[in-house]
Amino acid sequence: MADNNVTPRPAVVSKGRAVAVLALVILLSEAATFEVTMVYPAMPDMAREFRTLNIAWAASIVTLAGATVMPLIGKAADKWGKKRVIVLLGLIFLAGSVICALASSFAMLLVGRAVQGCIVGIVSLSYSLVRDIMPRSFVPIALGTVVTGVGMAALVGPFLAGWLVDAHGPEGVFWFLALYAVVLLPFYAFVIPESPLRVDRPVDYLGTLLLGPGIGVLLLGITQGNAWGWTAGSTLTFLVLGAAMLIAFAAWERVCRYPLISLDVLLGPRFGPTVLAVGCVTYMMNAHALISPTMLRTPEGIPGIGYGAGLSATELAVWTCPLGIAAMFVGPLGGYLTTRIGARNVLLAGAACYLLVMLLGSQLFTVQWQVGLMALAGGCANGFLHSSNANLLQDSLPASQNAVGNSVAGMTTLLASGIATSLTGVVMSGHVLKVDAATSSVVYADGALTHAYAYAAVVGAVGVVVALLMKHGRAPARGGLAEPSEGVPPVGEARVPASGAAG
Repeated sequence: MADNNVTPRPAVVSKGRAVAVLALVILLSEAATFEVTMVYPAMPDMAREFRTLNIAWAASIVTLAGATVMPLIGKAADKWGKKRVIVLLGLIFLAGSVICALASSFAMLLVGRAVQGCIVGIVSLSYSLVRDIMPRSFVPIALGTVVTGVGMAALVGPFLAGWLVDAHGPEGVFWFLALYAVVLLPFYAFVIPESPLRVDRPVDYLGTLLLGPGIGVLLLGITQGNAWGWTAGSTLTFLVLGAAMLIAFAAWERVCRYPLISLDVLLGPRFGPTVLAVGCVTYMMNAHALISPTMLRTPEGIPGIGYGAGLSATELAVWTCPLGIAAMFVGPLGGYLTTRIGARNVLLAGAACYLLVMLLGSQLFTVQWQVGLMALAGGCANGFLHSSNANLLQDSLPASQNAVGNSVAGMTTLLASGIATSLTGVVMSGHVLKVDAATSSVVYADGALTHAYAYAAVVGAVGVVVALLMKHGRAPARGGLAEPSEGVPPVGEARVPASGAAG
């Protein structure tokens, strides 16, 4: 349905310029992945420096802050321009990195991490920006190529973090992230053209306040449930309150004149099944990310268990580097395949690779070539998952709902990640073999890992069923849901830059 408040001004970059533009989009998007792959390895050092047992909050608060502000970010991007909002997010991330680097207390570190959390929305906005400024025929492959940044950061991040922490302490990681933003943002601001699309509608403030904070509150209950106790009053309060806010959001969107996102889109046959299927596959990805380090970093030779390789953080990065390498190449391949066999089939290929990872992981591999094989399958899964997800989303969202829709999808991915981490932790905690009284380190029985992989495989299988049943994504990817009434040209038709300029 056309939206009379959409002001389309078709613009496109040339294919020659598209390469440079896409490279900058990838490089800045990597900041969101570096925020994980570089900071997480430094967390044990931060725990010692700040003398805290609650260092996990340095990870959780980023997800919570990001989920809370993502709807507002998406709305702002639709109203004022996606590039402008991305540059603003980069500046906020820069400020957060400096705060973390200068932190003299754990509380100050958490403030900086919360400010850094705004960068979580940059990948979703990058998908939307690519759709708006690239030649339509190039969009599906470009979306897959954005995944290259995820693979590069996953490959380089752990090695770089290890060197920085060893040489400069954990603050070295945050100074690097700040410098990374300082170098890239000016190039991004001057080279990347702005999206020509604007959605001039009143802001749905109530919907924004219910959706973002609702997801954040629900995530807080889910991620902390294992630590607080699932029947504790605090856990139940956050879970019930978060669910109530999301129910209220759905009810409000039905009567709101200018809803944050149309429920016809949110619950429609394209967007809804895509988010559900991708969420289930994402569960497997996050479960493996939690289980694998436990399996490989546990010292070898402990009586009563059949796993453990005793790897250091750097050795773990070496053993699992095929994951990042594979994702770098399979992402663009997945984008290309969406234009030939449909994004749904590419998603199914990613799900199949992750199911293979679940099977291999359950064998408790501790030999390097076996772990490398598992990492290779995981890298292929990552490339196929992210490239198919990006294209499925663009082909399910009208232009007027693009940025907000991508933000909502990003929030549901965060929610799936939080659920995967928490429930995997619950499964593993039911199979504790022993606890070291001196260090409080936990040794899990073999069943902790095999059961966790099995449950993740069941969730992934649900995603496969949803993908098999959904009709969306069976045709070749189109580079965006075409709506001539909203000024979006038909597939294959070139866009003419507004006022003779692309940016």
